[in-house]
Amino acid sequence: MPTATDPLRFLHISDTHINPDRTYNKDYARYTPMLGVEAMVREINALPFTPDFILHTGDVAFDPSPDVYLAVKEVLADLGAPIHYLVGNHDDSPAFQRDLIGRADEAISDYYYYELEAKGVQIVCLDSNGPHDPEKPTGNIPDEQLDWLRGICESDDPRPLVIATHHSVLPVYVPWLDVWMRTENGEALHAVIKQASHRLCGVFHGHIHQNIQVMRDNVTYISVGSTWCQFKSYPDPSNERIVNDMHTLPSFNMVTITDTTTSVIRHSFTVEDN
Repeated sequence: MPTATDPLRFLHISDTHINPDRTYNKDYARYTPMLGVEAMVREINALPFTPDFILHTGDVAFDPSPDVYLAVKEVLADLGAPIHYLVGNHDDSPAFQRDLIGRADEAISDYYYYELEAKGVQIVCLDSNGPHDPEKPTGNIPDEQLDWLRGICESDDPRPLVIATHHSVLPVYVPWLDVWMRTENGEALHAVIKQASHRLCGVFHGHIHQNIQVMRDNVTYISVGSTWCQFKSYPDPSNERIVNDMHTLPSFNMVTITDTTTSVIRHSFTVEDN
């Protein structure tokens, strides 16, 4: 069990959108994905501590090209902590499982979800890429996975619990984010999660390229910025699609969990775009 003197401390990163082509970029981003992730690696390695692990909540790659996950492993190889990955909507799940996670072909599944333990904390990683509106980058937790999570949340397990998913779950009252990006069965997912609110340390996610916290029923949902480009999150009803933010810095979160407290600190960093 983590304590104030021996806490569980992990870094939350997301939406690296790595492409092995160092010149690859989009017109809404100030620098390439590779420059962003390399800057993040330098920033993490300069920290005065080593985290227990790094949680990557998906979109590891951007519309993967062949061998992209080999490039991911290479650029993140210098990080001195184990990395636990989630599949994002831009990831290729079979290639992700084979090349990044190291699964044999016969072990590759339709959805990659799992649990682990670190310092007495139960960590549950979901795959929110179930069937959804093909015209939108929304998410969905398939019924079988939701039933698996229900068994965890309804159990009498005394351990602190961390849940991770890629897509945002509850409304943040930013119209385009809620309509265009969210988990379609987010209310059903929340109904399951809140049953474990007494031991839940937080639900961590990515996808929305912004730092936002939402609290309901004693459950806190925590997102993190991208290492590549950020999205605006103003409640402007005239915006129906992604609104890019050219000014907010990339970031990762440091999460510290003790037997009484969850602390989340955002660490922003700069990227040399030349």
